[in-house]
Amino acid sequence: MRRGTNWRLAAALSLVVAAGSLTVSGPAAAAPVIRLAPAAPVQPADVVGSVDYLTRTYGVSVREAVRRLELQRTAGALQDVLARDHGDTFAGSWIDQENGGVLYVASTAAGKLAPALGAIPDRQHIRVVGARHSLRELAARAREASARLGLTPEQEPVINPQRNRVELHHGAAAAVRGSAGRLALAGDLGVTVVDSPTPTPQACQIQNCEAPMRGGLRLDFLDFNKSPKWTCTNGFNVHGSDGWQYTVTAGHCSEDGAGYYSRHAGLYVGRYNYPTYVSQNYPYDGVIMPYVVMNGFEYVSYWVVNPRNTVFHSGKSKEFPIDGMFTYSQIEVGWVACHTGQTSNNTRCGTVLSKDGGMVTDICTRGGDSGGPLFSEVDNMAYGILHGGTDSNGTCTTRSYYSPLSKVFDTARSYSGITFNVNSDA
Repeated sequence: MRRGTNWRLAAALSLVVAAGSLTVSGPAAAAPVIRLAPAAPVQPADVVGSVDYLTRTYGVSVREAVRRLELQRTAGALQDVLARDHGDTFAGSWIDQENGGVLYVASTAAGKLAPALGAIPDRQHIRVVGARHSLRELAARAREASARLGLTPEQEPVINPQRNRVELHHGAAAAVRGSAGRLALAGDLGVTVVDSPTPTPQACQIQNCEAPMRGGLRLDFLDFNKSPKWTCTNGFNVHGSDGWQYTVTAGHCSEDGAGYYSRHAGLYVGRYNYPTYVSQNYPYDGVIMPYVVMNGFEYVSYWVVNPRNTVFHSGKSKEFPIDGMFTYSQIEVGWVACHTGQTSNNTRCGTVLSKDGGMVTDICTRGGDSGGPLFSEVDNMAYGILHGGTDSNGTCTTRSYYSPLSKVFDTARSYSGITFNVNSDA
């Protein structure tokens, strides 16, 4: 029997496992008890957008909404420990907001792991379920599939912890479907080709603010001759290992240099830089632009002031602090996140519904919000920047797609040799 046939059978079995139907028989030696560093309680006043979203969408109380947000924070810390200390068996985690705000932790050794979580806060809302393949195994399978299928960096396979399998979405799926041989090989490798809607990039609108530069502000783009082109929204302030300061926004806002300069409220902000231009395509849609030096004036000295990284949050503060960044692999399905857009002219929150290489959310966005920041009120962490949306209800899109910052940064590093990270207000 071919190895690929075994993987297809394993993938089918893993669906049963991931659903929690696997019965673990026989005694299992429990793993050592896991303890997390204590964290201060989440205050409703600090997470107003997320609480409002949860209470409206799921009909829960403010107290229950806060509990779910605290569980989300716990999930972020727990997955780091599991990936480090149980990497051979940890198979991912996610939160089910639809059915009680429950955190699911998947493991190939569920019987051993479950008792080890006894000291984790809100343990009664944590379910340990069996899985056939660990994240490490799936990551190895994804690397093999990428190499043997001849995929480009922008066609990176996606690991789906809920289904415990490797998937191809968007450009990768189209590339494989275009060749009968590659499609058959994908099946032999146990890789699932998924139909995903194509989000429509969105242009941006206005918001005039003084320094500091922050996520959610309008960026007017001009060509090399400084003629106006279009507008987009700023994502986050970024620093590079080369010592320069940058902004990051959607790559389709620059169109590979057609939009050469960015400007806000009549003042220059950034400029196109070929080595740090990533892509116009989801989920790598991003451009990292160094601050302009023009006529001897360094515009970074005006725009980047304390606090060094904030976003415009219409429900809380015009300078909501950002303390760091979660990578794509750290962000879990079911987490609540918020987005600020210039056309929307406010901050809206929603749930990460799925991961298809990027993050798919139910946040209401409008044409004009592209490039805007996706972030968490719970822990002040940056997630990604808006690419576009689908399923418009007439006033806004009901499915919004975000390029993960970590993928934009990693790809830019491969082109430029520069390591990027968001500036921190911590």
